[in-house]
Amino acid sequence: MKTKTWLTGMAALLLSTSLLASGCSNDGDNSTSSSNAPANPGTEAPIEITWANNWNAPEADNNYVQKFIEQKFNVKIKNVKFETATWKEQLGVMLASGNIPDVLAVDGSVGDMVQWADQGVIASIPVEDIKTYMPKYVADVESVDPKAWDAGSYNGKNWGVPKVWSNGSTGFMPGYNGQWLKAIGYSEAPKDLTELEDVLTKFTNGDPDGNGKKDTFGMSGRGKDAQMQMFNPIFAAYGVNPFQFKLGSDGKVEYGAITEGARQGLALLNKWFEAGIIDPEFVTDDNGSIQNKFISLRTGMFDTGMWHHLYKDGYFGQVSTDKGIELVPGTPLTGPDGKKYAFSNGALQPPIFFGVQLEKEDQKRQRILEILEYAATDAEGYLTTTFGKEGVTYNLEGDLAVAIENPAETLAALGVGFYNPLGGKVEAMTKYHFSADKIAFRDQHTKIDGLTVLTDLMQSTVMTTKAQYETILNTLQTQFYIKAITGEADTDKAFDDFKAQWLKSGGQAELDEAQKIYEERSK
Repeated sequence: MKTKTWLTGMAALLLSTSLLASGCSNDGDNSTSSSNAPANPGTEAPIEITWANNWNAPEADNNYVQKFIEQKFNVKIKNVKFETATWKEQLGVMLASGNIPDVLAVDGSVGDMVQWADQGVIASIPVEDIKTYMPKYVADVESVDPKAWDAGSYNGKNWGVPKVWSNGSTGFMPGYNGQWLKAIGYSEAPKDLTELEDVLTKFTNGDPDGNGKKDTFGMSGRGKDAQMQMFNPIFAAYGVNPFQFKLGSDGKVEYGAITEGARQGLALLNKWFEAGIIDPEFVTDDNGSIQNKFISLRTGMFDTGMWHHLYKDGYFGQVSTDKGIELVPGTPLTGPDGKKYAFSNGALQPPIFFGVQLEKEDQKRQRILEILEYAATDAEGYLTTTFGKEGVTYNLEGDLAVAIENPAETLAALGVGFYNPLGGKVEAMTKYHFSADKIAFRDQHTKIDGLTVLTDLMQSTVMTTKAQYETILNTLQTQFYIKAITGEADTDKAFDDFKAQWLKSGGQAELDEAQKIYEERSK
């Protein structure tokens, strides 16, 4: 029987920023311990739980995974199946009719969290409750990021079960065409900005593909759909991401866009643009066109991938292999200060929310936390809720869960994924998703001596000023950065003018609030 590796829930969540339309266990081995289940659930009436999710909707109620959980924990689950694209509108209709699900495992942002908390939609959950009934999960989360609770903190209360994606804490890394590197005399990827400039220049002018034409560029940039990632290794070499808050050398909070490091990065990129080694189409390029230009031999480098994108089955790795391109993973570039930096989105994500009624329903709240602990940290619970039936939908090859092609029962029919919003987000369970070879690849390219991973000092933090000013500030910044790189604006007076305008347009208010939050957390 043919098999293929299947990965559930490993992509980063797409965090919605729109507002709600309505006004209104064991240690991870393969044993089947059920120690998290109630000691004697059979004599009590089942607890009724309304469970909402906008991912992995089961085909029907009373499916395999649902009944598995119900029997294990003496509960009765009512499924609320939102559409992935329109879940917020559907939830708004529910809220308008006075119905609030007990479990809200949806793609809500921290902005949504604030609004729902203010509206009395979601419950504040004591941190100690979560630590009491989800001890293994809490230990796992805090091992990834001790600040995981920050994302759910608002008005002095905690608003859900913290959630992290450990891959998010690994840095973005460049990738290079290995054949092109050899053609220009390099046996490995460039290690600093000087070497990178030389490589990009020779990729552009040295006919690396050997076709006798000047039809190549060193690199492009993600100027259309993700300016936050645009030329990130170059900015990172100066110790900055232009779209992140950071701590300055004086201990004060700074915003990357207006730092001297950003100014230097822009000046270097303008130099490279004027030299013709950056594809002038970077302004309108997205990740799909960057991938296509790399495999069609127009560019020899990209900088929008994380380690799993460069692995042989990843977004860039798979197509490169199919095209016969040797994809060489790059290394974080050593900057002018002699240090290595890499940009990261960070691991923190908005929490799993509960309906406000659970503030008063102690038994139900406890039971839900026990279910989540079991699904997240117990081998039996995790494999069942995340992969389905062993021998039917997956087989274990060592620890790796490998999907069975054309199973007799589909994942949707079984209810896989719907009842475990933590699938793919538990570090101890990575072994079920990644082969030993893939984990070794990850460690080789992310656990680098001397590497500093740059993450937003305010990542997933509720900031009222950010909600108020972020859209206009991002537009202002993006427009200036494009002009600075292409030479329409200089990095001397024009940068100073941009900085002043950014501060005046709400940036100073954001910095003041960020400073206040940082100081409060540091007490």
